[in-house]
Amino acid sequence: MTAKKQAKSAAEEGTRAYCGPTIPGVAKQFTFYRGGVPEALAEAQKQHPVLGGLIVPLEQLPEAMEQLRKKTGPIYALYLKAQARN
Repeated sequence: MTAKKQAKSAAEEGTRAYCGPTIPGVAKQFTFYRGGVPEALAEAQKQHPVLGGLIVPLEQLPEAMEQLRKKTGPIYALYLKAQARN
């Protein structure tokens, strides 16, 4: 994929939020990203693919937050896996 196509697809993604546990130097919980995620988070995601499931479109953030609050659902399961990696 060319750099131009990558930039376009990242822009089309819209705003996304990281719902996982805070990872010092990588990502803070409930941080918003527009136009892709930072390099540190992308590298962490390559090493621990579970982190990718914790980056959700802004429209899905209320549901993700509810799952975390209620400690149930797929987002919470991913959160626990991500937390165990720390």
